[in-house]
Amino acid sequence: MSDSWRDDAGLTRRTLLKTTGVVAGAAGLGGCLSGRSPADAATGAAFKGETAFGNCWICYHNCGQQVRVRDDTVVDVTGVDGHPRGSAGAGRNGTVCPKGQTQVDKTHDPERIKRPYVREDGELRAATWDEAFEYAAQRLQAFDEEHGAETFLDATSWAETPITTQLWRNLYGTPERISRGVHVCAGPTFVAGGMMGVGSNSRVPDYQNAEYLIMWGRNVFESFAGQFEAKGVLEALENNGATLVTIDPQHTETAQKSDVWLPIEPRTDGALALAMANVIVEEGLYDETFVEERTYGFDAYREAVEDKTPEWAAEITGLDPGDIREVAVGFAEAAPSAGISVWTGTAQVGNGWKAAQNIIALNGLVGNVDRPGGLRMWQGTPLADPFEVRGVDLPNNAAGKTPALQRYDEYADYPVRHLVGIAHNLVPEMVENGHINGIYCHHDMPLKDGNAEAWLAAIEEMDLVIAVDVYWNGVSRNADVVLPEATQLEKDTLGTGSWSAYNDRQWVTGSKAAVDPQFDTKPDFDIVVGIAEAMGWGEYFPWDSHEEFIDDQLSVHDLTLAEVSGGDRNYELLGEYGYEQWTDDEGWVFRFDLDEVPAFAQAAEEAGMDTAPEWVPPGTYGDETDEEYPLEFYDTRAVFFSHGSTQARPRSREAYARRHDLADRDYRGNYLVINPRDAAERGIETGDMVAVESATGRGELMAYVSERTRPGFVTTEYGFGEGSTQPDEEGLNSMRLHDTQMDPITGQPDRHLAVDVSPTGGE
Repeated sequence: MSDSWRDDAGLTRRTLLKTTGVVAGAAGLGGCLSGRSPADAATGAAFKGETAFGNCWICYHNCGQQVRVRDDTVVDVTGVDGHPRGSAGAGRNGTVCPKGQTQVDKTHDPERIKRPYVREDGELRAATWDEAFEYAAQRLQAFDEEHGAETFLDATSWAETPITTQLWRNLYGTPERISRGVHVCAGPTFVAGGMMGVGSNSRVPDYQNAEYLIMWGRNVFESFAGQFEAKGVLEALENNGATLVTIDPQHTETAQKSDVWLPIEPRTDGALALAMANVIVEEGLYDETFVEERTYGFDAYREAVEDKTPEWAAEITGLDPGDIREVAVGFAEAAPSAGISVWTGTAQVGNGWKAAQNIIALNGLVGNVDRPGGLRMWQGTPLADPFEVRGVDLPNNAAGKTPALQRYDEYADYPVRHLVGIAHNLVPEMVENGHINGIYCHHDMPLKDGNAEAWLAAIEEMDLVIAVDVYWNGVSRNADVVLPEATQLEKDTLGTGSWSAYNDRQWVTGSKAAVDPQFDTKPDFDIVVGIAEAMGWGEYFPWDSHEEFIDDQLSVHDLTLAEVSGGDRNYELLGEYGYEQWTDDEGWVFRFDLDEVPAFAQAAEEAGMDTAPEWVPPGTYGDETDEEYPLEFYDTRAVFFSHGSTQARPRSREAYARRHDLADRDYRGNYLVINPRDAAERGIETGDMVAVESATGRGELMAYVSERTRPGFVTTEYGFGEGSTQPDEEGLNSMRLHDTQMDPITGQPDRHLAVDVSPTGGE
């Protein structure tokens, strides 16, 4: 294996651990911050003020926050020791990443939407909350009479309360709902994991107990689902001497600290996975007992990998066959204490379904399923249904209504209709067909999730747009009703989930509002209830506050929000569960072949793919590079930004500019990372403004020339440009280059695009 991959310039994994220790290492890697407020730290003074708790909602993953408040102003947030999502576990320091730190700025930001607005005579005018609720109710009733409630789209990805679904599905009666998980995040991984038997959480291994970890298309030290991920990896390295492998076409922070970096050709992950399986099968390294007793479809899998040698994969992936063989053997020999972490990097691809199926299949092959250090079958925390607790007889007015994608012949050519109710990239077409006529968009940014040009037109075409958000953006600026939402630090929250630093415990984390809602804003719970009451449905929401609703949710655990958030920490560990949970179900099997899943079998047949693992080349679904568009484009994430909602923060944009040594420029948009070879061919230098052009779109941004990305591959961080939260919309909305490219099975937008880049002459 090439030494240059192990010892690339900069801080290595071993020097990192030696010089900083695990917890401090996590902070350094992710730019995480902790400790006293800057002012107090500078003076050495003890903090004078109040301390509260929070659950960070910037990326939705609930890292615990200790919140310091002085004179009704949030002055600092730091981590919570031992927090399930923000630490490595009991007795470990908790931290908050740069995205979480922006909650301080965001809460008191004068650029926020400060009051409700309604559109009259084509113009938005300020309104009172009562006026806005009444106006929304009148428009919703008129919409139902003219178009039918079933053509209204519920887009509430970021709601901190679960009652939005009850409002739109149960009461208003729409079956159309779109969210982030399956639709725009990692649909192939989530859905394939469920069908194969290991669940949608198959992307998060049992880090702390692992001896061999593969970050497959993941930059876990910079982009994580809670900081327990980065810290768990570091604990495995230090405590277990674990081997860390990164498979990524980019040289990321995680690649830099890895024992092995495989700079794979983009979109060839499925071929690499099959080649690894070929080695493991041929060398007899697989778990024969598990395969024989607990799997289905192994013969089809064996046949699929029989001729997929490392030499075969080397020509496709651009990797050394010896390196492929070494990683396959290392992974199999460490199993079952060997985990693979995957997420968006291998999912946001046209052939993402097959990449996901092939990668997940490796777990079944080596038998690391729900075993220490391997793939964990995480258990979520049960909560009580507050409607049942209060005896509310909630109707379901969407019952019997079929989503348009499955109902109308116009979508018969889309296999995705067999598996999901809606696909993000197809919404503009549904608007054009009159099957979607309105949207309730809650703190989400569909304009940066795919097919942006068509979405911009669709938002203008819709008859009713209701936006709930903190900032002005491409949706709220074009809305008919704008309802300004309180930030996470201004509302009561309850968080829970499955994966965390505690690999055998369920958990909850709660927080009371640290400060009152700023300006004339409201928490989302109050907004939903306000709309419901204006619609005459107040009887279905009998709670006087969100805290009462949360208390009903926690009643199954004999807890209250005040108890969870009132001690020296804001989380509680609950039920314990062990490994190998599949032994409790005699009928459970790991499925290599999905031919017995009717919906998938139908979709696969229409998409022209097999039900078993197989190799699907790039361009089979989605773009293929050619002479006109010779570069492959992909948009990425950085530790400073999340999902488009933090791009407006000057602190984040300054840090982002400093990382690229471009802080002396006025430009504060995203940067196009381009390899020196490709830049030289085009006469491009760092700091030049460049145009990026695809077959369907064009945009401009600043170039950053770096070997961080391989030749032929260009990247940028997403969430900037037209439609974004930045007042000047500086930078490129990467999805303006996009059209309807997607994984045909789940509808997951395919963010790999064929483009060309040229200098514009500006700096």
